[in-house]
Amino acid sequence: MGDTFGEYSWAVRTYECGPDGAATMASVCNWLQEAASLNAEALAFSKSDFESAGENISWVLTHLKVKMLRFPKWGETVSILTFPRGGRRIVAWRDFVLTGVDGEELGHASSEWMIIDLASRKVVAIPEGVFAAANTVRKPVFGDEPFPKLRWECSVESADALVFRARRGDIDLNGHVNNVHYVEWLLESRPDEAGPCRELDIVFKSETLAGEEVRVESVETEPGVFIHRVYAPDGRDHVLARSK
Repeated sequence: MGDTFGEYSWAVRTYECGPDGAATMASVCNWLQEAASLNAEALAFSKSDFESAGENISWVLTHLKVKMLRFPKWGETVSILTFPRGGRRIVAWRDFVLTGVDGEELGHASSEWMIIDLASRKVVAIPEGVFAAANTVRKPVFGDEPFPKLRWECSVESADALVFRARRGDIDLNGHVNNVHYVEWLLESRPDEAGPCRELDIVFKSETLAGEEVRVESVETEPGVFIHRVYAPDGRDHVLARSK
């Protein structure tokens, strides 16, 4: 089903780059979210399609795995190929391949999504039309089971945990903190000497609302590899992640 592919291109903007002039991991995650939204719209199962059908439901990202081979520089054109690749009753999977203007593969990613009722905030079943659009032409970028279990490795809360407060500007169309802000928060806990994050595996476990406080802790499990936890003051986990 090749017609379920979507390919979208744009130039890297200055505000998407870090001090080295290259795009950041957070910017890449923003691009992935935009490509996913555009392709869902093209396939008629976006949030706006649900609204047009009178359904108060929306997609939420629950797991994302990204591997960047090279971060593009300011002004470079990036293309993102994305496609739905199936799922099961309450989860749907979507893959991405990022390339440069000459076809160089810059990176790839896989994602897992659920649909929630925006009033009750409860998970609902994925519409069958989503699974019918699953693309069978291209193999999954990380294999059939791309999402390993993540565990927080430390049993004691750190006294020097970073603290953030969700701002109104952090809130997205679903009324909670957008997933990319968690990426920004947890990467703040990586030491400078670790260098830029090129691989990220992140699980979204619960939502954060405007004004709520979050704390971020990290532990280095092996040289250059970190496990991150973003959590509420009451101990409830919002995000677990692994970066490299």
